[in-house]
Amino acid sequence: MEKCVEKKGTKIRQAEIVNTAIAVIGELGPSGLTTARLAERLGMSESNLYRHFNGKEAILSSVVDEIGEVLMDKASTLAVEKIPPEEKLRLIMASHIREVEQRNGMPRLMFSEDMHIKYPALRDKMARKISGYISTIESVVNEGIKDGSFKPDIKPAETARTYLGMMQFTAMRWSLAGFSFSLKEEGRRLWVNFYRMIRKQGQP
Repeated sequence: MEKCVEKKGTKIRQAEIVNTAIAVIGELGPSGLTTARLAERLGMSESNLYRHFNGKEAILSSVVDEIGEVLMDKASTLAVEKIPPEEKLRLIMASHIREVEQRNGMPRLMFSEDMHIKYPALRDKMARKISGYISTIESVVNEGIKDGSFKPDIKPAETARTYLGMMQFTAMRWSLAGFSFSLKEEGRRLWVNFYRMIRKQGQP
């Protein structure tokens, strides 16, 4: 019984570390994330931090897993809901934008040198998650083409990449602007315009 309580405590602590790491990245960028700074923010010793993660790369790897869970896994869940395909895409985008706005460290990590050059294993892990995300969106686009909601001549794979790309670019622009505009409102405008481009004539 004690063992189960200890495991639960460890998972909670690891989640706290990961979420605090995302917050630090949002403030200072990935280069500003150090185990010493993270331990200080959490009110623990650096040696205690190393009981949960063996270094910065391991922490960032869990951050990537967290991004995958809150963005990609949510998209997969919405993709199989019994709702129209256009509503699925709208909700996936709204969920994506909301999570990024609440955790602004996400875009700063994804577009960082740490992700692209310093830690190639993290880059490859993120690339796999993004590939899965695109496949999920592609399946929804296919569904919309088949049921007549979307234009029959759009290309599902390219449409899915366009959909994700406009969100990623907007998140990068938001980060470069110092988070100075409403990402939610920008996402709403993007969705309205995107849906106009893919919907079949005569659809509301």
